[in-house]
Amino acid sequence: LVYTFLLVSTLGIIFFAIFFREPPKVPTKK
Repeated sequence: LVYTFLLVSTLGIIFFAIFFREPPKVPTKK
């Protein structure tokens, strides 16, 4: 269970970093 959480956390961080680095092409509403 802990391993899965760690994996998900890492994936989320990487995804967030990539998204932040890449220019906002599509207007997202949050």
